[in-house]
Amino acid sequence: MRDRTAPAAIAVVLLAAATSLAASASATAAAEAPTEFTVDTASDAVDADRSDGACRTAAGTCSLRAAVMAANARPGSTIILPAGRYRLTIPPNPLLVIGSHPDPTTGDLNVSAPTTIRGAGTRTTVIDANHVDRAFRMRADTRLSDLTITNGVAKQREVPITDTGGGGIANAKNMTLRRVAVTGNSAGYGGGIFNIPDSHLDLIDSTISGNTAGEAGGVRFDDSGTVVNSTIADNRVTDPGDRPGSLGGYGGGIDIRGLGTVEILNSTITGNSSTDGGGGINIAPAYLDSLPSPIPDIIDLPLGHLTLRNSIVADNTSGGASDNCERAFADITSEGHNIDGDGSCHLTGAGDLPSRTPRLGPLADNGGPTDTNALLPGSPGLDAADRCPATDQRGVARPQGAACDIGAYEHAP
Repeated sequence: MRDRTAPAAIAVVLLAAATSLAASASATAAAEAPTEFTVDTASDAVDADRSDGACRTAAGTCSLRAAVMAANARPGSTIILPAGRYRLTIPPNPLLVIGSHPDPTTGDLNVSAPTTIRGAGTRTTVIDANHVDRAFRMRADTRLSDLTITNGVAKQREVPITDTGGGGIANAKNMTLRRVAVTGNSAGYGGGIFNIPDSHLDLIDSTISGNTAGEAGGVRFDDSGTVVNSTIADNRVTDPGDRPGSLGGYGGGIDIRGLGTVEILNSTITGNSSTDGGGGINIAPAYLDSLPSPIPDIIDLPLGHLTLRNSIVADNTSGGASDNCERAFADITSEGHNIDGDGSCHLTGAGDLPSRTPRLGPLADNGGPTDTNALLPGSPGLDAADRCPATDQRGVARPQGAACDIGAYEHAP
């Protein structure tokens, strides 16, 4: 006799298998869906299960490191970082430093999926790398706002130089910093931020200050970027001669080595220093400043491009002497209304003020979320700009007078 129960049993098994697969797929989709993580501890504990997309340490809390690891499993997620000081305490593992897949459980915070990190305020939310490593390695598109990054160190133990750069942040993709302070970091290249080739940085309403490097004290651009309503001040380049393939000593505030365009709008670059050139800004794509003269005809110049509008580049030095801009095989284009303190930027746009002293105050808390250099009474930058953003770096409405002011700071009478 034929067993009529066999097909029914098989059907039950197949249905159960299908249900299990559907549940597994649903769980996987849920784990990968973007979400919002709120950090609730200042500890530097790792995520207990980096694959489940949940921010949960062994203690059941959500640390910043665990949140980053969880966000890597859920592309597009947002990390909410309340006021507090978040110290990195786990040194990098020397066995896992080299390679394209850095270890997320040690050293810096490795972002490998599109992520937004939102602090509670630049002066109240602080990510402290604690001198154990840099703070962030960005390997995906990221947006950071309302926080401070400090005490990061990128040491020469790492190769290649794209891993060595960036004392605060090493950026490999598209990154936006808004109302962020990057201060007190150090590296071989890019004391504050290092942007490698094929990356882009939008720096908005932010301050890069007090960083140190052998090259590019504040920010290094190896491709394109924009600097809007921001201050780059008091960064320093020294040249210890320990960085392979580098001339060193260039770009106290900004060092531009890529072929993309970097735009600087309504920003202030002051008080930076270097040992060999470009105390404020150095632009020399692909180290062409090291080539002998004359340059071969096969090289189509210029290769690098910098645009300035409504900005101040002043009071920067190289080797102790005034040196705001240095360029090699690149152009610096003025869209007008800039102050170049010593004329070294060679600006000839409408409303430009070359070889003028801007009369700036020191970097300080002048109100707003980030530190700025105030325009002092009698500054030639007062009411001298055109086509400005609606507010200054502090959020003060522009204009406050007959016209808006040059630089990141709008003087309010």
